[in-house]
Amino acid sequence: MGYNFRNGKRKADFHLLVKIKHFCPTKSTICLCRRIQFFPTAISHASTTSVPNPNGNQKQETRPDYPFLDTKFNQYQIAYRYRYTIELLRGYLVYRLFSINFLVNNQNKIAYWGRRILGEKFFHKVLKLTAFGHFVGGESPQEIIPVINRLQKYHVHPILDYSVESDDTNSTASSDHVQRMHDDNTVKFIECIKTSHDICGVNNLIAIKVTALIRPSVLKKLNTALKSINNREVLPALFEIINQDETGGKTVTRLQQSLQLQNTTDRVSKDRFLFTTDELKEIYQLLLRLNKIAQACVQYKISIMVDAEQTYFQNAINYLATELQRYYNKNNIPFIYGTYQCYLKETLMCLKRDLALAEKYNYIFAAKLVRGAYMEQERRLARENSYDDPINANFETTTQIYHACFDEVMKSTVKRLPNQVRVMIASHNEDTIRYAIAKMKDFDIRRGSSIVSFASLYGMSDYVAFALANSGYQTYKYLPYGPIEALQPYLFRRAQENRAIFQKADKDRRFHFQAFKDRIFKSTN
Repeated sequence: MGYNFRNGKRKADFHLLVKIKHFCPTKSTICLCRRIQFFPTAISHASTTSVPNPNGNQKQETRPDYPFLDTKFNQYQIAYRYRYTIELLRGYLVYRLFSINFLVNNQNKIAYWGRRILGEKFFHKVLKLTAFGHFVGGESPQEIIPVINRLQKYHVHPILDYSVESDDTNSTASSDHVQRMHDDNTVKFIECIKTSHDICGVNNLIAIKVTALIRPSVLKKLNTALKSINNREVLPALFEIINQDETGGKTVTRLQQSLQLQNTTDRVSKDRFLFTTDELKEIYQLLLRLNKIAQACVQYKISIMVDAEQTYFQNAINYLATELQRYYNKNNIPFIYGTYQCYLKETLMCLKRDLALAEKYNYIFAAKLVRGAYMEQERRLARENSYDDPINANFETTTQIYHACFDEVMKSTVKRLPNQVRVMIASHNEDTIRYAIAKMKDFDIRRGSSIVSFASLYGMSDYVAFALANSGYQTYKYLPYGPIEALQPYLFRRAQENRAIFQKADKDRRFHFQAFKDRIFKSTN
């Protein structure tokens, strides 16, 4: 961070030291300056502000407006200011626990016996004091308000995530019960939009999961039908039809007819893509629910991120997100973001296709780039069902695809007007963040621009997120909230999928503990 002069004497002292440095540029002089706190311990490049030209290009000026950014991300002093002292200690302990393979591998058994021994109520209290408290904002909108206020105080924007989702499991629940549950989830997502608007103001973000709005088995069947279609342009414009007040039967009938025509002429295979009357009703109800959520976005000027999920849902989710973008991402406001999981082999191809569609139909392409969150499950299913593993062979390949996807989006800012493209780097990887920062410079995209933003999960990589926010970059924290029972799958998956991060998270652990010691001994506060 830049030095803040408090009085004329310090300013004069500073100029004197600068003159000394000019004539005697020795290492000891620099060390002396640092001891007196004239220079930060980590000196990095300064940012420059920029103002869009009339033609839409972003050109940088030479006037530095932002604090220095240490791109090694060692500025832990500014990372945990929003955390209470006891939360720093909890964070350190949680990272320690999540680095133990035995606990991560047996967490379901531990949770089962924890409930039996402690009882449901006391087990929930223990969970809330540990992992739930560190990685989750709270159980209700009221509980997360103080967390949001603390984040915003340091220029970090929350992405509210009412975390409910379903997987491809059989349910004994009645059809009416399932429909009521999906309708209730729709209401919760709209409440989340209102909460974001009321607390954070306009132009903020929330996250939704499509599997919270339809039976997984129906979504999986739709996914199978869509997966074999190369040219989605032949399919009907779903939300245009919905918003023209046409009957639900006409909407889903046209969709089914298009799917059948684009698949095979073989009678047996065609039957695989025939939906029952009840399934068609469920698909129509899903479209209505998504449309209500999107209309609430327009009303409150809040955007939604359609989260990626398992591969047996993802083609359908991507299609629905793209259709929402096609109808709602007009007039320079990106109400809908899609999500691209870069650990999948097909992601780069899908992103290129969607960029081309956005350009052709002149709507805003808005994307969140992630590595992925279901790797262990995907690989296990590929082994059990004897099909090709959809996941990249290694972390390095995933990183290459992540960077290639970002490059494609950046190229699109040149082909189109910059305000027609948005991309969020949702990553905890420091190399990827440094790569994105360098590319922003290459494409003359200023800090603070809405074209490129950064996001990380609540409770992880604060030393990166708050450094970026402090230096003027658009920075977000994914803030999940909801009932503990609904969020346990999220917490357990977070532990499993990030076990390598937790095992190697020496930096996160060390910084948590160092910030805790600083707070206790008042050495920096």
